[in-house]
Amino acid sequence: MENIYSEEQKSVKTVKASQKTVNFLLSYSKSIHVVDYKKHQFEVTLN
Repeated sequence: MENIYSEEQKSVKTVKASQKTVNFLLSYSKSIHVVDYKKHQFEVTLN
């Protein structure tokens, strides 16, 4: 695994996301809450 990431990548393409995609990801990340219960963690998505 370390060999894959330690080599320099020569053909890297820059990807541009649309504003709609960025807004969706931001709102989704704001709606996620992690709840700790005893030794478990639950991810709750508030809609």
